[in-house]
Amino acid sequence: MIEEEYKKFLINQKNEWLNKSSNKGKFSEADERYHPELWFAKAIKNSRYAVTTHSSTFTHPDAKSTPILFFKESSNNGYLISNNVNLSKLFDVFGNAATDTIVKETYSFLTLKLADGCTIWQKFEEGTDTAKLFVQNLNQDFDQAYSNLNKIFVNKNETRTTGLLKQVYYHVDKADYHLLSLVVSSPLITEFVKRIDQIRFNISNKEAREYRRKQQHYEDGYSDLFDLTQVGFGGSKPQNVSVLNSQNAGRAYLLSTCPPKFENRNIKLPSQDFFQQCLYWKRFGSEFESLQKYVTGINNQHTRKKIKKILRQMVGDILFIAFCIRKNEKGWSQKEHYQSLALKQKIWLDDAYLDVRETESEWRDEIARRTAKWILDSFEDFYGSKLFGSPEIIELKGIVFEALDEDKEFF
Repeated sequence: MIEEEYKKFLINQKNEWLNKSSNKGKFSEADERYHPELWFAKAIKNSRYAVTTHSSTFTHPDAKSTPILFFKESSNNGYLISNNVNLSKLFDVFGNAATDTIVKETYSFLTLKLADGCTIWQKFEEGTDTAKLFVQNLNQDFDQAYSNLNKIFVNKNETRTTGLLKQVYYHVDKADYHLLSLVVSSPLITEFVKRIDQIRFNISNKEAREYRRKQQHYEDGYSDLFDLTQVGFGGSKPQNVSVLNSQNAGRAYLLSTCPPKFENRNIKLPSQDFFQQCLYWKRFGSEFESLQKYVTGINNQHTRKKIKKILRQMVGDILFIAFCIRKNEKGWSQKEHYQSLALKQKIWLDDAYLDVRETESEWRDEIARRTAKWILDSFEDFYGSKLFGSPEIIELKGIVFEALDEDKEFF
């Protein structure tokens, strides 16, 4: 049972090693590196207490404190913490760049679960016949192998910190403090880098960026994250920080936590009607062109989804204009110049009516109705009234009102 898992493990490790750009074509070296007897002998020789989830070396490469290994069941508490994220890499290794990789591989192998639900290391701890036979077949002494491999799981030295860590006194009582050392969750950093790279550099995004470079329309658009800050750990030697840091080429990302900035825009305050004075159908020309393309196939479910997507984009642009108007001083609509503005539009656009806006819903129905009407009327202006005699356009009206009814809660 262990032998079968061992063979699979070595094959996977060999393939992973060969897939690295620096190891392409090094088949003979890979065969030697992952030869069953040679790999196991190397694993026994280099075992040490170095597996961690929160490495001190991210603060400073020479900050060699006792490794922290933290695993806890996830909880739906709304916090972004290491045990609440589905991590592709569960642990890291640090301490000696020359042997970190073999320690990582050894820990991965020993923590593999067998068919009976036990890990391979549990078989070693229990001294089972299968574990002893496995070690014997690899020409190793079981007691010596167990003693050395046990170093990975048991810290025989005194737990220690280091003065190179950033430390903070945390007040817990009138005259009592905890001294906290801040350490980084490298598996969380690695997952963060992986997911951001998937968003920014997937095949679809690359194609969309190429369209943008050529100033061509790309129907589905693409995703991006702005104001990213890339930080580096370890300089030219990321392997001195940890194994995962080396795999990330020392890269990590920081998301901006600055509050959003609203640009000062010359948006006219409506004195009579928001939809007549603040919206211009020419601004939505590209959306109307896309709508026209899908109108003829409107009975297709895929097409209906495309139409709703375009409509939601238009509604989002309309709401942005409304939210910019809300940035004006409270009570602006109560001035004499704006007395002709409908009350329901005042509730929507002026924060002086915030309490009414949050407690009543009738105004929201009216705004949704007017928004749908404006989209349809503007589409008619854009392409001419003849379009609105066709069955397709009648169907389009139904989709517009349906989409606005679904989205009106965001008004």
